[in-house]
Amino acid sequence: MKKARPEDRIDYWRYHVAAHSFEQARGTCQHMHGITDRDPLFIPLMVALHVLYARPFKHDEKSRRIDPALVPADFASVHEMLLRMRDRIFAHHDKDSKITDSETGVDLFQLVVLVTGGEMRPGVQLVFPTDFQRSKVHALCDHLYRACMTKAKEAMSRCIATVPSDGLYRVSTDFQGRGPLLIRSEWSTEQSRGHLKETVRRMPS
Repeated sequence: MKKARPEDRIDYWRYHVAAHSFEQARGTCQHMHGITDRDPLFIPLMVALHVLYARPFKHDEKSRRIDPALVPADFASVHEMLLRMRDRIFAHHDKDSKITDSETGVDLFQLVVLVTGGEMRPGVQLVFPTDFQRSKVHALCDHLYRACMTKAKEAMSRCIATVPSDGLYRVSTDFQGRGPLLIRSEWSTEQSRGHLKETVRRMPS
């Protein structure tokens, strides 16, 4: 294997993580198609969607975040809303989400109490995207998944000289390059299907 430069290792790590996150967010959108907010999985799926989408943009280390410029201009408002909803509603319950109804100015996130037969249950009142809006989120996740996969492959080609033999490989977290980028895993090769295999399969020698 090549002695990969630290910046190339970080590039690969960043885009590998991002591609995986966007693929999972895209799959969440698909799973939500047609279900209503009465489905017990609706809220967990909404939380997952927003957290998965935002993760590549929100890493504590600036060098591990992807560039927001990857978001196409016509999806900018979708992107911004996903991050705002993640920050103020789904990852945290802010007292004032500052996400308001355009006509009334009422905050679209409210804590509520449901009283039934003398029993009080805590809940939240949320605004949910329409099926049309979710289709836009799906398209955005698909675009970003493909863009990050392309960048991951480019970074990988700068890190390894040849495609490894079939199997499952761990990606080293040693960004300074003291060891190989890919380390053969002890796991069964039957588990080796996934993004890394897809990434290295077509890697130029």
